[in-house]
Amino acid sequence: MSHESAFDFRSAGTGVVFQNKPLATLSPWLAKSRAAAAADAMQFVLVTPSSTAISLPLSALLAEPGCQWLATTEDGTFFDGFTGRVHAWDGAAFRPLEEIGEDFLLTPALPGGLVHVRAETMHPASHSTRIGGFTEQLFIELTGAAPTGWGVAEPVSEPWDEAAVTAHCFDLAPETALLVVVGHARVGTASPAIAVVTVERSAAGVHESVELLVESPEPLDAAALDSFSARMHRIHARTAVLGHALAFDGLARPARFTGVSVPACAVFGPEALRDYGANAALAAAGPRARLIGVAPAQSLAVQYQQEPDGERHPLEAWAMLCARLSGEPGPADGLE
Repeated sequence: MSHESAFDFRSAGTGVVFQNKPLATLSPWLAKSRAAAAADAMQFVLVTPSSTAISLPLSALLAEPGCQWLATTEDGTFFDGFTGRVHAWDGAAFRPLEEIGEDFLLTPALPGGLVHVRAETMHPASHSTRIGGFTEQLFIELTGAAPTGWGVAEPVSEPWDEAAVTAHCFDLAPETALLVVVGHARVGTASPAIAVVTVERSAAGVHESVELLVESPEPLDAAALDSFSARMHRIHARTAVLGHALAFDGLARPARFTGVSVPACAVFGPEALRDYGANAALAAAGPRARLIGVAPAQSLAVQYQQEPDGERHPLEAWAMLCARLSGEPGPADGLE
C-alpha cells in the first residue's frame, strides 16, 4: 500500500511533513503521517520554522525513535528542535553536522515558568480496574479541578469521562493506549493544563503513567509540595517527580535551549521501596526526606533545595536516589 500522500516530501527512507504555524500540535493528520512512516520503515521528519513551538503531545511523539523535529532559519539552515544540532540534506536523509544552530541559543525576553510532573501507578489486571482516576487526581491537585477532555490527538474530541477512558484502553489492550488529556489553567495563569497519558497492560497489571504540564510563573512553595506528596501517597503513586522549568512558550516547547525541569520534590511509593526498604531509603534520601503513612504501606517524600549551597544539584540527587532504589549504580556512586 502506498503512503505517498501522507508526506509533503519523501525519499526512499525519509518522510517529511512541513508545518508553518506558531504552534504545531499532534493533529490527526500528523499522527497518520507518523504511522505511515513507521509502516514503511522510514524516518519521520517534521520541519517547521525556528519560530514554531510544539505541544507536549507532539513533543512526546517526535521524541520517539524514528522521529525528528527540524527547525529552519531564514538562511535555510536546518537544526534539531530538541538539541540544536545543525543538519544537512544529502539527497536521501538529513545528516547531523558538528555545530549548533544560532537560533537555538536565543534567550527569550520573558521566559515562561511551568510545573512539570511525571507520575505512574500500577492497577490490578482486573475487569473492575478503572483507568484515568490517577490522572484526574493529578489535575485536581495542580489545577483545582478535574480534566475537561481527552482524545488521541489535538484538539481533544471527548469530554472527560473515566468510564469512557477505561473502555477505550481495555478495547485496545494488549496494545498500548496513548491519550491526550486537557484541563483548566492554574489560578492566575492562561494556559490550560495538558498531559500525555500512557496505559500499558502486562502480566503485573495495568500501568498508567502521566506527563503533565501546568503553567506556573513562580515555583510551588513547600506547603504545595507537601500537599502534592500527600496526594501521591493517597492515590498509590509508584513514583512521582514534580519539577520546575523555564523558557517555554506557555506550555509549548520552542525550538531553542530550554534546559531541563529541576526536581522540586519526588515521591516513591511502597512498591518502589519494597526491595530497598523504607527506612534505608529515608536514610539515603537525606535530611529533606520523610516517610508518609504506616508500615508496610509507606511512601518516601523528598523535597529538593532549588538553590543548593555546596550540595548536589537537585537533578543529580534525584537521579542518584532513583538508581539506588532500583539497585542500579548511581551517577555519583563511588565518589562519596
